[in-house]
Amino acid sequence: MAHKKKNKELTEEERAPYVKDQKFYEELLEATVSLANKLQACGAETYRVEDAITRIINAYGVVKTDTFVIPSCIMASLEPDDGPVVTKIRRLKEGGTMLDGIEKYSALCRRICAEKPDIPVFRRWLRETEASVCVYGPVVYYLSAFLIGLGFGIFFGGTWLEAAAAGLCCTATGASLKFMGKLHANAFFTSFVCSFILAFLANALTAVGLCKNADIATIGALMLLVPGFLFTNSLRDVIYGDTMSGINRLVQVLIIAVALVIGTSAAVSLARHIFPEIVTGLIPIDHPLWLQCAAGLIGTLGFGFMFNMHGRGIPLALLGSVISWLVCSLCMRAGLGEATCYLIAAAASSFYAEIMARIRKFPATSYLLCALVPLIPGAGIYYTMDFLRRGMTAEAYAKGMATASIAGAMAIGVLLISTAFRMWGVWKKNRTGKK
Repeated sequence: MAHKKKNKELTEEERAPYVKDQKFYEELLEATVSLANKLQACGAETYRVEDAITRIINAYGVVKTDTFVIPSCIMASLEPDDGPVVTKIRRLKEGGTMLDGIEKYSALCRRICAEKPDIPVFRRWLRETEASVCVYGPVVYYLSAFLIGLGFGIFFGGTWLEAAAAGLCCTATGASLKFMGKLHANAFFTSFVCSFILAFLANALTAVGLCKNADIATIGALMLLVPGFLFTNSLRDVIYGDTMSGINRLVQVLIIAVALVIGTSAAVSLARHIFPEIVTGLIPIDHPLWLQCAAGLIGTLGFGFMFNMHGRGIPLALLGSVISWLVCSLCMRAGLGEATCYLIAAAASSFYAEIMARIRKFPATSYLLCALVPLIPGAGIYYTMDFLRRGMTAEAYAKGMATASIAGAMAIGVLLISTAFRMWGVWKKNRTGKK
């Protein structure tokens, strides 16, 4: 949705030093949109991208600015007091989740708002920040994929053998993702191919005796492809009022989910036709809580590396994953409903992320994503797909609705806390301004 922000605290005298010619305003908006585009490419939330544009433009004395952001496009305009409206549009062609980039570009935004450099300096700082964003190499990438499968193989009730098999399947899936990315394949085809490979490989490893429970190996590896973050963010956008952005993300989720259903179902059907000796329907192991938390931490570490998280904040981000699952498990043992447990756990995760963000002066996104990893309903998504494959429509509907309610509860839990902190920030700012 469009947002119009007016900073009425700026007086005419305060705006005087920033009154420039038309070329200055065009260059200012161009540089600002370029910075916002970098933030968006790193996976920043819609409101963060819009807020970055508004804050920078206001910092240079322009109080009239409009922004409209959806996941693939940025539209921004400013209206100086002494000139016509200036508008810029920038389309995002490729993006992902780059936590180090979100942190560094957000820090650059704060620096620009504080120092208000000339436009050439603004652009130089942007180039320097872009060059400083760290990206892990292939070794760490494949190690992170293996850790995701290994951790969640244990987390979802497998033995160490199933966990190792899930790690191998996840590594193969990571290689497939890289290959498909080089070919610029669309999200549907990429998800279909990768899910087919991991599911078939998990069943093949079971057939040769390297693991006993193909379902657990598949679920552990499938965590790499499940659009849990995308679904949660789509609901957050809708609830925040960014309806177009939320619907855009939700359509992406549905496309990926359909591809995963088709790819996994086709692979499982083919594998169990080729290997009829595979035993199905094995009950997962109920691991002790400490082992579940440790396994979730290992899987979260893999996601942290996959999302290019760097710096001394990694242990603190991993601690959030332990807190979230510990809270969720304790709520379940207290007899609360499943959706309620996930709502409380997501709220606790969001609270932890907001506190850490204010202590370390970093965006809450890094801490929040890591804290939410163990809560992603990967098993629910897999069993929904398995029921559909076997023609059990009623069971698939029930499991699908339960999984969707978990994701929705997580989004609401995050929303409640993040909204409370944003309202507190506005109240604090207004109170400081009155003084």
